[in-house]
Amino acid sequence: MTDVVGETGPAARPLDASMTLLREVMERPLDPGYATAAARRADGVRPTLRGLVLTLLLALVCGALATRSIVELRRPQPGADQARAALQAQVRQRTAALDSQQQQLDRLRAEVTTLRARALTGPSGAHLAEETSLLELLAGETPVTGPGLRITMADAPSASAGSGTDPRQGTTADQGRVLDRDLQAVVNGLWAAGAEAVSVNGQRLTARSAIRYAGQAILVDFRPLVPPYVVQAVGDGAGLQTLFAAGAAGAYLQALRDNYGVQAAIVPSTNLELPGAGGSPTQFVYAHAAAPTAPAGASGSPGASASPSGSPPVPSTTPSTVPSQRAGTVPPTSEVSP
Repeated sequence: MTDVVGETGPAARPLDASMTLLREVMERPLDPGYATAAARRADGVRPTLRGLVLTLLLALVCGALATRSIVELRRPQPGADQARAALQAQVRQRTAALDSQQQQLDRLRAEVTTLRARALTGPSGAHLAEETSLLELLAGETPVTGPGLRITMADAPSASAGSGTDPRQGTTADQGRVLDRDLQAVVNGLWAAGAEAVSVNGQRLTARSAIRYAGQAILVDFRPLVPPYVVQAVGDGAGLQTLFAAGAAGAYLQALRDNYGVQAAIVPSTNLELPGAGGSPTQFVYAHAAAPTAPAGASGSPGASASPSGSPPVPSTTPSTVPSQRAGTVPPTSEVSP
């Protein structure tokens, strides 16, 4: 027979023992302090003058401390101002030095052009001068003028400042920003449509040009660009626009407009002026045959070396970095369309 403990026994426990807090809230919803204050107010007891003065003084002290804290936080720091001024002065100094060196470089190039033309005068040098001009045109070193196409791209009006990550992978408002791969797609589409020369914001593109994304800026040959991004291409104006719109780049640009709100305008022009690239001179490196080595089993001959497996070592050669060019057209950039 099982013993049953009664409700009044020492082991008895209220059924709602685990709900004490809920029972207190249901039975006494008003805090005891508020209840005491309400009772005193109902009895006609008013706050004393001393209490009112202390409350007012405490509020004034808290307000003064908060105001002082806000002022101190918003006050410019002398060290930060000095550092900012020093950086601005350094930027202006470096910019002036760069402009001066660029002017000197332009003068030296003009002198080189004059001396070269003088050296190539005569019947024997006419062919060399013509070939040199053609190679400079193909390499993008000389300015060009002619009809073509101008494409202007800008961020969407609702685009916000990016955080350094890929905006197309999220759902924020910065999806409407123009990215490096967008410019790559447009530039490659213009090359495929038959463009003879292409520039982005005045930067001439060659076979060695690169369009990259660093932080919040798009770089062309390590030079930052500022929106809007103007892509100019010299070629057959009407045919260039038709082939570009019918290609993959035209569909990509239209998708940027429809899906992300990127602003893009395609305008044909009868007279475009593109500057020369003006980059560093190209250094050609050629591969040379390795020196002959002795067989694996031979010994005593100088320069012979054998691998542990008995196979002769593989000769190392230096790869050639000469870019391939097609006669009559400027080679496209090394970028890959997305």
